[in-house]
Amino acid sequence: MFAQNNKAEKVSGSELKETEQPISTDQKPVVKKKKLTSGEGVKAWKVNEAFATETVCEPDTASLNFERTTTPIYKETIAAEWLGNLGLPGQSAIFSQRHETSLVGDYIFRNPYLPYFKSTENITFYNTRVPYSNLSYYTGGYTNHGEDHLTGILSMNVNKRLNLGLDVNYIYGRGSFYNQSSDGLTGALNGSYRGERYSVYFIAGLNNFRNFENGGITNDADLKSITDSYNIPVRINNAWSVYKSFYIWVNQQYSIGFKKLDPDDSDKKTFVPVTTFGYTVKFEGSRKKYYEKSITANYYANNYYSDKTTRDTTSNNILRNILSVTLNEGFQKWAVFGVRAFAEADVEQNMCLIADSVYGYQSQCLVSVGGELFKRKGKTNYGVLGEVLLLGSKNRLAFNVSGDFNTEIPIKNEKLLISAVGHVKSTNPSHFTESYYSNHFIWENKFDNTWSARGYGNIAIPNKYCNFSIGAGWQGVKNYIYFGNDGTPKQSPDFIQIISGNVRCDVHVKWFNWENQATIQYSSNKDILPLPLVSIYSNLYFKWLVFKKILTLQVGVDCRYNTAYYANAYMPATGQFYLQNETLVGNYPLMNVYLNMHLKQFRVFLMYYNLSQVFMEPTYFAVPHYPLNPGMFKVGISWNFYN
Repeated sequence: MFAQNNKAEKVSGSELKETEQPISTDQKPVVKKKKLTSGEGVKAWKVNEAFATETVCEPDTASLNFERTTTPIYKETIAAEWLGNLGLPGQSAIFSQRHETSLVGDYIFRNPYLPYFKSTENITFYNTRVPYSNLSYYTGGYTNHGEDHLTGILSMNVNKRLNLGLDVNYIYGRGSFYNQSSDGLTGALNGSYRGERYSVYFIAGLNNFRNFENGGITNDADLKSITDSYNIPVRINNAWSVYKSFYIWVNQQYSIGFKKLDPDDSDKKTFVPVTTFGYTVKFEGSRKKYYEKSITANYYANNYYSDKTTRDTTSNNILRNILSVTLNEGFQKWAVFGVRAFAEADVEQNMCLIADSVYGYQSQCLVSVGGELFKRKGKTNYGVLGEVLLLGSKNRLAFNVSGDFNTEIPIKNEKLLISAVGHVKSTNPSHFTESYYSNHFIWENKFDNTWSARGYGNIAIPNKYCNFSIGAGWQGVKNYIYFGNDGTPKQSPDFIQIISGNVRCDVHVKWFNWENQATIQYSSNKDILPLPLVSIYSNLYFKWLVFKKILTLQVGVDCRYNTAYYANAYMPATGQFYLQNETLVGNYPLMNVYLNMHLKQFRVFLMYYNLSQVFMEPTYFAVPHYPLNPGMFKVGISWNFYN
C-alpha cells in the first residue's frame, strides 16, 4: 500500500550553452558548443512508486562533504543503531526516520538492509544532452580488515524523450572484528520515455546482501585491553545471513487534453494535459536465509529441529497493481489543485519453514482504494492522501490519511519557509511478526492493528551566511509491535507518545563554515521504545578556492554524538533489533578529520575515521556488544564523465 505525498514538480535544469563566433562575409555561421564540466545539460529527478510523480534532484556533483558517502548508514540520519561495519544491518535512532510499514505490513527481514537498498524511490532518472557517467571508489582500513565500495552510473538519451540508465553499487567490508565481513551487490537498469501524451518508466532492480554473524564481542572490556581488534573473542564463529531481492517496476501514463499557443512563441503550440490515466505494476521477490555450520553452545535458548546445523529460510513474493485517474492541476485558471483517485490490487505469497526442510506457503489477495488532493505549483503547495483496505489480511480494518504543506513567504531580501506533515493511520501486523518457524525461534501471535498519529512542523530561514531552521513534532502509537528481550515479537496495549524537536544552524563566513544539527526525542515509555534524548551532528571546516579558483579545498572535522540510552540489541538468527535493559550505549563523540578536493569533474577525499579513539576511552558502540570500526584511514575518488 502506498501512503506518500511526493512533490510533482516539473523537471528543471541548465541547458547546454552555446557561444557564437564572429561571422565573416564568406563564411557560414560557426556555433561552438560549450564543454560540459559540472552537470550542465543534465537534468535529474526521482519518482514515487505509486504514481511516478516527479521530484527534482541534483546530479551528484557537489564539491563539499564528499567524505560522507563512505558511511551509507548516515546518509539520511544523524544517529543510528548499526553493527559498525560497512554493509552490516542498521536502523535510524531517530524514531520518525525509521521505516513505516504499509497498510498490511511489510517483509520484516528487509528492514535491516534498507540503508543500502536500491529501491524504486531512490533511483535517479536523468535527461542529458550527452552521455553522462560516474565512477566512484572508496576504500579504508588495513588490507586484511579494510573495506571497499565501488559505484557506477551510466545514463544516455536515445533522443530527447527516451533515456536509458544503469546504476550499480558494490560493497565489501572485511571487518575489523572476527567473522564480521559483508558484501552486497545492488543495482538497477532503468529507462524513461516522457512523451507529450504518453510516458513510461521502467526499473529492473536487485538487492543482494551477505554478512557473517559474530553475535558481538564476548567481553566489551576487551576493546580497551586488546590492541588488535581482530583478536578480540566473539560470540559466534560459523554463522552468516543472506538476503536477496529482485523487482521489476513499470509505470505507464496517458494524458488527454488540448493544445494552446506557447506564450513565448506564437508559432508554437504546447499540449496541456487535463486528465491522466495511470497504471503501475510491480513484482518483487525476496528471500532471507540464516545458516550455521555448527551451533554455538549457550548462545540461543532453543534448537527446535537440529542441534548441529541451522538452515532457516523465508520468502515473500508480491505482485502490485495500481490504477489511477488524475484531474491535473493548472489546466485552467480555476483548476488550482489536482485530484487523483486510485485502486490497488495485490497478490502476496509468504513462505516459511514449518518443520526441518518442510516449507509452508500462505497467499492472500489485498484490495484497497484511495484518493488524493494536491497542489504542487507555486510558492504554496499541499497534498492530502487517503486510502482504505477493503479486502485482505484477515479482513482487518486498515486505513491511512496523510498530508503535507509547504509555503514560502518573502521577507525583504530573504524568505521564510514553513512546512508541515502529518498522518493518522491504522496498519495490519506484518505476516512474520504473527507466524514464524525456525531452528531457534517459533512464534504464533494474533496481534491487533497498530494505530498511529503524527504531526510535525518546521520553519526555515535559508541564508548564505546563516542557514537556520527549527521544528517540533508529536507522535502517538497504540498497539506498538516490537521485539522483546527474548527476541520474539510483542505488542504493547499502551498509548506511547514521542515528542521531538529539531534545530539546524549552518554558519558560512568566507572560508569559515560550521554546520550543526540536533534532535531531541522524548519517549513516554522508555522500556518499550527507548530513544536517545539528544542526538547531534556538527561539521566544522574551512574552504578555499585555489589555482585560479578551479580547485576547491575543504579541510574539516565532523562529530556525531548522542546521549546514553538502552539501545536495541541485535539478534543474528532473525536479523531484528530487540529490547535490552542491561547495557547503555552512547555518550561517545564519533569524530572524523578529513580533506576534500574538487577539480572540475574530479573529486577526492582523505579521512581519518574515529579520531576520538586517539584521546578517549574506546567505548564506541552503536548497538550493545557490536563496536564501531576502530580508527582507520579512508580515501575516496569520484569522476564524472560527459561524453
